[in-house]
Amino acid sequence: MISAKVQGIPALKAALAGLVPKLRRQVLRNALAAGARIVRDDARRRAPVLQPTLKTPVRKPGTVRAAIVVRTSKAARRAGDVGVFVNVRPAKRGQRGAKSPHDPYYWRWLEFGTKKMAAIPFLQPASQRLSDALEKFKQVVGPQIDKMNRKGGTQ
Repeated sequence: MISAKVQGIPALKAALAGLVPKLRRQVLRNALAAGARIVRDDARRRAPVLQPTLKTPVRKPGTVRAAIVVRTSKAARRAGDVGVFVNVRPAKRGQRGAKSPHDPYYWRWLEFGTKKMAAIPFLQPASQRLSDALEKFKQVVGPQIDKMNRKGGTQ
């Protein structure tokens, strides 16, 4: 797992302290998601598109690419923090399994390879864009804090 923490930004912390906790979480989640979308888009661009063959007539091309999403971290929420991550979203219940054209379960084999197949990584290389994601976070968080403070987010 690759993660990044933003630390040591006293001005940001002071500005966020002026917001009620619910709005603070909303501002942080929106800014984090904006940065994570940069990583998501790069991962989608790099993800291989499986071409159906006689052995895999069921696979819908682009299933893995379409399933790469930005998700909210439940673990961070339980800890009282805000977090997002980029991952391949599993298929919905009832659409899972090797015979389902909508299940991207095989993404791990693509990302990490197998004994018989070389890896075609797409998530790990996309994580190199974390510095760009941090810049996007900085661009988004400031105006959002100002907007919330103008609306009276301290009430």
